[in-house]
Amino acid sequence: MNKKGIIIVFIAVFTALASMAQGRMDLRINEVMVVNESNEPDEYGDRSAWIELFNASHGTNAIEKMFITNKRLDNSKRVDVATLKNDPAFHEIRRGDVATKVAPRTHVLFYADGDSARGTFHLPFELQAEKGSYYIALYDVNGELVDEVEVPDTLSPDHSWARMSEEAIDLHKASRKYDAAEWSARIGKSDADAITPGKFNSRPVNTNIQEFKEKDGHGFILSLTAMGVVFTALALLFICFMLFGKAFAAKDKKVAAVKVDDDVQEEVEQPAAQPGSNDEAIAAIFMALYQHLNAHDEESGILTFDHSHDMPSAWASKGHLLLHVPEHHES
Repeated sequence: MNKKGIIIVFIAVFTALASMAQGRMDLRINEVMVVNESNEPDEYGDRSAWIELFNASHGTNAIEKMFITNKRLDNSKRVDVATLKNDPAFHEIRRGDVATKVAPRTHVLFYADGDSARGTFHLPFELQAEKGSYYIALYDVNGELVDEVEVPDTLSPDHSWARMSEEAIDLHKASRKYDAAEWSARIGKSDADAITPGKFNSRPVNTNIQEFKEKDGHGFILSLTAMGVVFTALALLFICFMLFGKAFAAKDKKVAAVKVDDDVQEEVEQPAAQPGSNDEAIAAIFMALYQHLNAHDEESGILTFDHSHDMPSAWASKGHLLLHVPEHHES
């Protein structure tokens, strides 16, 4: 590979790695339950604390090799990756699981049950309150803080600590520090404070849809409107095709009339035959009449060719009219 090819490959790899790193920075801790008594069970049917991550970007992000922890660090600068790898309080998300590829605008759950041998999404630690809150943080593969949250230790069992709405997440914030104003407790008594592991916390409500739902609960107006739109469109298409057909038919008639006029004009404009231009044809006709009728020169209606006696032709030679030339025999 030449020098130019190496440079192109290097730029492509660098761009791909940069885009992947930027995508992982769009991951967010979205909802947490620290005491799970009757809520979401894991795949084994057990209930434990769970942490929900949300991919806030519009592209798939791989969370493998990222770190989840319940230990506080000085996040004013990037943490050394070797420090994270050697600290048992930091769990490195294992590779090789296709579920670590988080699709755009989707969620993934981790269970803080203290038993990572159960699978990729089981953490080796349990959540413990410290300084009045449960601390959780997410770090990128290079040791950069991606997101963090402090869950109040006053949160009741089976209640969750969740963001107000995924739609309110600001991906352009320079600081990724925890902001309590973006979070609230969920008790699961209504849609407004529903506990939603693996689902959206809330989405913007379309007031037009809500109003339509209130006024047309059974959908009759919607059905009539849809049918009216369909039949109106079909009627307009029928009218358009009919008008197009008439227009093309009138155009065809006009073209045919112009063609007839041109044919007549050509016939009128054909020049008359000039005298003497068909002498050979006239001669052939006369010869045919002569052969057919065996007419004589004296008969009326027969034209006679006047040949000079000094230059006899084949017609005037009687010998040419004989079928057999007479033979002379001496006795």
